Amino acid sequence: MARDASNAPLRLPRPLTLVLCWVALIATGAIALHTPAALADTQISWLDALFTSTSAVCVTGLSTINVGDDLSGLGQGVLLALIQIGGLGIATVSTLLLLIAGQRSLAGEQEAGSALAGVHISTKKLVVFAIATTLIFETIGALLLTTRFTGDGAIWSSVFHSVSAFCNAGFSLNSDSLTQYATDPAVNAIIGMLIVLGGIGFIAMHQMSSWVAMRRRGQRQPLFLHVRVVLLASVVLWLFGTAAFLFFEYDNTLSDMSLSQKIMASLFQSVTTRTAGFNTIDFASLREPMLLVTMLFMLIGAAPGSCAGGIKITTVVVILAAVRARLRGFKNVSLFSRTVPRPIVARAFYIGTFSILFLGVVILALVVTEEVAPVAGQRTDNLTELAFEAYSAFATVGLGTGITSDLSSSGKLIIILTMFVGRLGPLTLAMAVFTPQSTPKYEFPKEDLAVG
Repeated sequence: MARDASNAPLRLPRPLTLVLCWVALIATGAIALHTPAALADTQISWLDALFTSTSAVCVTGLSTINVGDDLSGLGQGVLLALIQIGGLGIATVSTLLLLIAGQRSLAGEQEAGSALAGVHISTKKLVVFAIATTLIFETIGALLLTTRFTGDGAIWSSVFHSVSAFCNAGFSLNSDSLTQYATDPAVNAIIGMLIVLGGIGFIAMHQMSSWVAMRRRGQRQPLFLHVRVVLLASVVLWLFGTAAFLFFEYDNTLSDMSLSQKIMASLFQSVTTRTAGFNTIDFASLREPMLLVTMLFMLIGAAPGSCAGGIKITTVVVILAAVRARLRGFKNVSLFSRTVPRPIVARAFYIGTFSILFLGVVILALVVTEEVAPVAGQRTDNLTELAFEAYSAFATVGLGTGITSDLSSSGKLIIILTMFVGRLGPLTLAMAVFTPQSTPKYEFPKEDLAVG
């Protein structure tokens, strides 16, 4: 007997469901952060509560309030919970809960969202692995940080910074982030390693653990393409970022440090600028060239399936590989003697195009809204600072030049939207809003068009 379509449950498109879940979590977080119990002898506006909640859920780190001073212990706990949920991702958390209930996840059994497209991993195993590794690394990080953080609340500070670092959130209980630990090798190493592990992603970590297990059983197999691309590209970017920071800031923000301390600070900034948002150097004092390099690093981001943001390092590698193949006249795009499927190449270009166009619109909007009441930056021209703010929000990094709290209400709303779109991905948001109802069954006549 045919099922009555009128009695069938309403099924929203998958991307739209993800967007609505994210909106609900952000709204809940904003309400919780605005309650008197979450505040410490102060009041914040609903806009600031919404801004902070969005930044936490999107693991960005930009803030219009002083987290350590304006939030009570309960408020900081709420913020940390939002960071943790945002770091793992709505898709991962909902998948775990639905699997426990014996249901299928939002993303289905064969995939766990767009971040896992083309990577064959059991959803259930990946979710369990993600939860386990997150708790293990955050616990180890917190224990190690207790050996360096001192004073009242040192244990809570260690836990907070460990979770924030692994989730690549960049929130700190200190008003100056980690600048007081700029010359502390232990803090730099612990926070830096947590950022790296959170940025490599659960996919890469799971595949590396599988590769190690196979090697122990005597099964010789090269590392998966995803792992090789992520690791090699990450090392290249870390080295390039360190060299760039040393070159541009040697006699500026690094001038009072020894050579070894300059290298350590440059390496830490190179690691954190791609997604984490912590800083041991005052970014408001950076030279313009380094700000531009940092914006490029923030846009690239880290690995898919991680706590990080950006357009993802694999996206950039595929685009560069496609350009190289085109210049050489090759038909297929290849990496490490493996052919990259054409749909993945197309998707990389779509993501890159959406991102650049969206950032252009955001920067233009900020220039318009902040022209009436210019932000109190350190530079005569606010364009660089506003562009930096836009890149940081879209890539969910959280680094800033100190203008976030001085933005107008319109400017803050723009940054909120930018963080939201940046976390979900412009392509996902476009799919959620503009999902086609049907596929056209016709094709227009072809005609050449001169380009370039």
